[in-house]
Amino acid sequence: MDFLVMLGFIIAVNWLCLTLVWLISLKIKDVGIVDIYWGIGFVIMAWACLLFNLQGNTSAISQSQWLINIMVTIWGLRLSFHLAARNLGKEEDYRYAAMRKKSAGDFRIRSYFKVFMLQGFLQILIIFPVLAIHLYPSAFGLSLFHYLGIALWAIGFVYETAADIQLVKFRSDSTNHNKVLNTGLWRFSRHPNYFGDALQWLAFFVFSLPTGHYWGIISPLMMLFIFLRLTIRLLEKPQTNKRPEYEEYIKSTNIFFPGLKKD
Repeated sequence: MDFLVMLGFIIAVNWLCLTLVWLISLKIKDVGIVDIYWGIGFVIMAWACLLFNLQGNTSAISQSQWLINIMVTIWGLRLSFHLAARNLGKEEDYRYAAMRKKSAGDFRIRSYFKVFMLQGFLQILIIFPVLAIHLYPSAFGLSLFHYLGIALWAIGFVYETAADIQLVKFRSDSTNHNKVLNTGLWRFSRHPNYFGDALQWLAFFVFSLPTGHYWGIISPLMMLFIFLRLTIRLLEKPQTNKRPEYEEYIKSTNIFFPGLKKD
């Protein structure tokens, strides 16, 4: 029962926030703002879980609950600020612009369900390790899995942040226009930032293992599915037309997991 009540609470909170973001997107005519909310949404839900516990439980909040919220907050705010700096004030992302152009009916309504509510559904599935930690907090301090989770998260966070910084620096140089970034972390895989992101959600699952509830495994698996089957495909599809070198980059470099260049 506690699971269903807390789940219902964070679904309601996330739905309200997404609806507000959707209304803002109508005002500015840019659905891409939903990408900026992605990280912030997890931060809001994580603290909503903690607030739920404070309201319904007189026991003190555990170390594991504070730590998971701190890690999610650092991850989510950095990602959202990064996307805001990159996207705000620019033209609508080509994915959403194409969707808007092809829309047969009222795009405002279609975007609400096809973009915003779909993102909300995915966020609820991915937040499961955080939900488990707040439902079944460790009463015996931190365990080996907690420390392993923190270490994995730190590695993933540094990896993702470094990859994003390298990409921003590369794009800021006008001489690199239509060139391919294949140095630094981008030498070892074509999407090191996504790898670092996925590693952090694997870390959150590992951090949740002491709860004894393993349904949080859906989180890293869902992140892998989103990156490998959706996001990367959409991003790479137009790259070979814009950048002739990208075809060679695809042949020589791993798509996701870091590794040496392929022969």
